[in-house]
Parts: sequence; C-alpha cells; structure tokens
Amino acid sequence: MSIQKYQALLKTVETGSITVAAKQLGYTQSAVSKMIQDLEADWDIALLSRSRKGVVLTSQGLSVIDDIRSIVKDYENLRFNLADIHGIKQGTIRLGSFSSVSASMLPAILKSFHEIYPNIQIQLFHGEYGELSEWLKRGIIDCSFLGSTEAAEFESIPVFQDSLVAIVPPTHPLAGAEFYPVDRIPQENYIALKEERDYDFAQFFDKYQIYPNVTYEVPSDLVLLSLVESGLGVSIVYDMILQPSRFNVVRLPLDHTKDRTVHLSLSKAAKSSSIVQLFTTHVQQFVSGEE
Repeated sequence: MSIQKYQALLKTVETGSITVAAKQLGYTQSAVSKMIQDLEADWDIALLSRSRKGVVLTSQGLSVIDDIRSIVKDYENLRFNLADIHGIKQGTIRLGSFSSVSASMLPAILKSFHEIYPNIQIQLFHGEYGELSEWLKRGIIDCSFLGSTEAAEFESIPVFQDSLVAIVPPTHPLAGAEFYPVDRIPQENYIALKEERDYDFAQFFDKYQIYPNVTYEVPSDLVLLSLVESGLGVSIVYDMILQPSRFNVVRLPLDHTKDRTVHLSLSKAAKSSSIVQLFTTHVQQFVSGEE
C-alpha cells in the first residue's frame, strides 16, 4: 500500500483536476497520473473519468472511495499520535464553514489555534448547509459548522447563537430607531443574498407573509454589506456577519426575528480522531472565553 497514491487520488477527486491536485501536493502532473494509473492497474478497475466538470469518480471509484478516505484518515491520525509522543502536534484538519462564520468568528478562532498548534494545517471548505452536510456524510471533510437541522444528523456541539437583524445605510430614515419593523420591507429597495440550497431568509419572509422588492440579488455577504453601505437599499442578515463591523451600516434589531444555533459537527470517521477532538475542544474554549 502506498499512502501517497491514496492521497493523490483523494486530492484529485476533491479538486476535480489532476493538474490542481499535483500543484497542491507538490508533485508533477505526470507523477499524480502515474500514481492513479498504478492503483487502477493493481485493482483492475477504472477509478476516474472526465466530464464537463473535470475529473470525476467512476461508479467503481465511488464504491471504494470511502474506504480510501478512511485509510488516509487513520494514517493521518497515526502520524498525529506519533508526533504527539515526541511532543509535536502536527497533521491536517479538513474544516467546513459557511459565509457568516467564515467572515466573522472563524479568522480569530484559526489564529488562536495556529498560535498554539503551528504545525497543524487547516484545509477550509466553504459552502452552504446542504453542501457541508453532504461533504461530512461522504467524509470529504472532518468537521463543519452547521445549522441545527443539519447538525442533528451528526455528533455535534452548539457553539454560537445568532439572530436575524436589519441593516440600513446611515442616511436611512430609521437609522436612529430602536428597531426595524419587518412589515416595512416591501416598501424598500431590498438587497437579497442569493440562496442556492438553504432557505433561511425565504422561510422567514413566508412566516410573516413579507414579499421584498428585490432590487439586487448578490452572491456574498461582503457584496451585500457594500451595497447597503452605498445607500442602494436595505437588507436582513444574520448578526454574526457584522462581527467585527467593517462597513458603515446601521444595525437594527427586528420587531420579529429568527434565531439560530450554529453547531460544530463531526463526520463519522472524525469522531475518534485525536486531532479533530483537539480542534473541537479549542473552539469550545474559544467561544467560552477560556482561550
């Protein structure tokens, strides 16, 4: 068994490209191709095929990829434990996150973690709840921040509390108000965050029978905040993306709001991983103020 060949295959599947996988692993493209070809020859199966999306697993590849991920994870955990015996904590954690966590709390968490464990690498996977949940199930990532509904499927711990708030430009007539009434939203130019699979905002509006006049639909929180700052409209966001505040917008509590609990969830394979448990403990200590 060559663990490097397994790692090369996983990185190729993850990136959808032999060229990108080779660059990230520090190999030549031909070396990665040869490693995958060796696996195919040894096992007498075809692992990969090409599609419009790049390189993807064949049906035969899909049948063995979870076993390969498990072997690589066990190997990485062994390396971590051996390094720990020698007083060195090193390894890799594949972490999933969504935009409001990534733009707010996560940088400070990763900074403090790296200061304590400089030899542990974090690979960050960014997506929406549905994508992150699927990646956890498939073992593509070790742990992920998730909402309550998705977190219920995994071993999870609650880490953050969050609520919806309104944001308006400083020149808005309600900029000095105590709260923002949700029934005013249809009267505004509304800036919406595009939701692909997760429908927190749509469910909130449906509950109160609010139908926003969507003037702009944007792909990211940062673009949304920039447009509100420029006076192009108002929006409703999760409070977390305003921490820390990098934009000149006014935050207003809503007269009706929606709360959520953000969890840190573990994949099945990562439950027994020493390095993932180390990160989980650090996140808990960080949010409780112990770090």
